[in-house]
Amino acid sequence: MARTYRLLALLAPGSIEAEVGALQQAVFAAHGFVSAIALPPLVPVRFLPVDAAPRLPQVPGRGVTAGFVVRVTGPAWSDGHLFLGLETGGAWPGLRGDGRWTDGPPLFPCFEGFYLGCLESEPGSRAALAVPAMDRRFSSLDLALVSIEVPDDRADWWSEVRWQIEDRRPLRGRRSA
Repeated sequence: MARTYRLLALLAPGSIEAEVGALQQAVFAAHGFVSAIALPPLVPVRFLPVDAAPRLPQVPGRGVTAGFVVRVTGPAWSDGHLFLGLETGGAWPGLRGDGRWTDGPPLFPCFEGFYLGCLESEPGSRAALAVPAMDRRFSSLDLALVSIEVPDDRADWWSEVRWQIEDRRPLRGRRSA
């Protein structure tokens, strides 16, 4: 039996996506962590209820993408999951929504960064996991509704995951200096 999750996520422009994808592959090659390559390069914003419409919800706020900056000074861990930190210039709360939104069950934490997994790593060895730094600026992103299907009875969901983008909408910011 499978369980389905609906994730509101940010997708980066092609060049950034390619760099993050290469980083995911490098982590997999160096450590064998399948969870690093289980999902495409995405920034998990919010899990929505499974019975939500297969269309994107309205995102509160205006200009939420103005001045997105990807910067990493080292790995960012949240509840045992590795992320490539993303600095959004204060736009993260607007993307996450407000009290009008209803959360669905989470598969992993939503965090201001690209999801890199690494769930198989031992807690004591996580600090030594090397992630190269990136310093990129971009002002356009896509907001996507992603369906993620995982085995219902498996703790290692990343080994048999299916995902698909159900809806996608460009978000445009203004160029920052």
